[in-house]
Amino acid sequence: MTMDLVVLVTGAVLLVNGRTFQVLIAYVVLAVMVGALDATAALAAPVTFALFAVATLLKVVLAPLGIVLFVRANPAAADLRPSMPLPGRLLLVIAFALLAKMVTRLPAVATVPMADLIAFVVLCGVGMLIVHRNLLAHMVGLLVLGIGIGFAGSMLAPGLPEPIELGTAFDALIATVIGLAIVRAIVVHDPLLDVESLRRLRG
Repeated sequence: MTMDLVVLVTGAVLLVNGRTFQVLIAYVVLAVMVGALDATAALAAPVTFALFAVATLLKVVLAPLGIVLFVRANPAAADLRPSMPLPGRLLLVIAFALLAKMVTRLPAVATVPMADLIAFVVLCGVGMLIVHRNLLAHMVGLLVLGIGIGFAGSMLAPGLPEPIELGTAFDALIATVIGLAIVRAIVVHDPLLDVESLRRLRG
């Protein structure tokens, strides 16, 4: 029950909050909590634990640190500029929670542990791409999607080789670094980092 509440609260913060640092804290809490589910299995062998530690370092420390340093250098990026009003974002959180509960009724996932939490995390990642206009929020949304995929993998295949988790973490880190580089280039021309600017460039 405690885990359900933490996932619900962090998901709500990701979608409702419009400040980068608060959203980033919610992401880190979510990443740590999901990583803790894999920690016991990772202790089975030294190599597995080492890979798990590196993956956790990449997702929980390095990627968020890169975003924090960018925001400190570009204060305008601290505002995620939600495209929906607050009541709409709250309704979206409720809708995602109800939809996640409905997922457990599907025969294909009825036997999967924590299927509702997995669905909610994935929906929150997608929701961040929809709700916020700031490119940093889109990067965090992709990181949350990565957590959801890793969460699903740990539940569907508990014996999933840790190198796959490490590969996912590297993908997340590379995506974050590339994204920050792109954002850094855009911020010179548009300090608000609004995705509407990209749409205008596309024509």
